[in-house]
Amino acid sequence: MASVAKLRQSTDGPLQGAMLALIILGALWFLGVLEAFSLARPLSLPFAFVVGAILGNWFVRALRWTALTLLLIVAIGMWSPIVEKLAAPFVRNDAVNLETIDAIFVMSNAVNSRGLLAGEGVDRLISGIQLRAKKPTLPLVVSFVHFRERDYGPSSQADQRALIALSPAAGATEFIDSVYSTRDEAVGLAQKALVRRWKRVAVVTSPTHTRRACATVEETGLAVTCVMAPWRVVGWPPKSANDRRALMQHLTYETLAWTQYRLSGWAAW
Repeated sequence: MASVAKLRQSTDGPLQGAMLALIILGALWFLGVLEAFSLARPLSLPFAFVVGAILGNWFVRALRWTALTLLLIVAIGMWSPIVEKLAAPFVRNDAVNLETIDAIFVMSNAVNSRGLLAGEGVDRLISGIQLRAKKPTLPLVVSFVHFRERDYGPSSQADQRALIALSPAAGATEFIDSVYSTRDEAVGLAQKALVRRWKRVAVVTSPTHTRRACATVEETGLAVTCVMAPWRVVGWPPKSANDRRALMQHLTYETLAWTQYRLSGWAAW
């Protein structure tokens, strides 16, 4: 009996630590921290389990308080209006005067393994097509991405061309390749604008991405009219807990991205 009690005592801490680590991992996913640091992978589960089991021998109390704090933050974010208020400064939506615009630029987002435009990229492109339909002679500039950055997997360009072709226009359609960040897109656009002698562009992107995206393009010397595309993946403004969860994740990502861009001198608030 003594040996059983000793065994239970020796395993109690690691088991608690492992379970608490998984709870912390889940909370960090809800908050968007894993995605922001590119840690949202299947291997993160066993890694968190092992690390939690190791830390459980000495830091169970700290893990408990960490898990409780993160869960409280998640609950407040999902069931209160605070996240929407925190996200509001990140959103920019300018009045559009197409007569003053030289081109419409649609920021890309993601592509799936089949080469189809994914997620918010569809919302952005549809908004750009709709905007160009009001003045069909305007050039439409679109950045495209690859499924895998390193080995140049399937790109979104073919799918983007197919969607753009649904709305015939007199203006040219141009593409920017090799973009892995908002900064890359801004630099690629600035290079095209220099050749084409564009002075002002309409930049179309998702709500919480608007202020950073437009500020990054402005930092290259172009004048910008910022156009907010609607969210079809979730509702904006958020009306449900799921909307607020998605907004929380975007807010975390944009906060960290703004820190990087301001420190790098790529964008000014």
